[in-house]
Amino acid sequence: MKDKNNASFAWGVGMLRTLLAMKLITEEEYRKIVRIQAEHYGVEIAV
Repeated sequence: MKDKNNASFAWGVGMLRTLLAMKLITEEEYRKIVRIQAEHYGVEIAV
């Protein structure tokens, strides 16, 4: 299940990066959503 969660998280982050590049979300919104997704999928983010 961890692989599926990691893949889902990675896909979500990729979509968020696309939105960020298109200027549809701000950097702050991007970071907040990534944090929420990481908690939801049980992923640890290396900073």
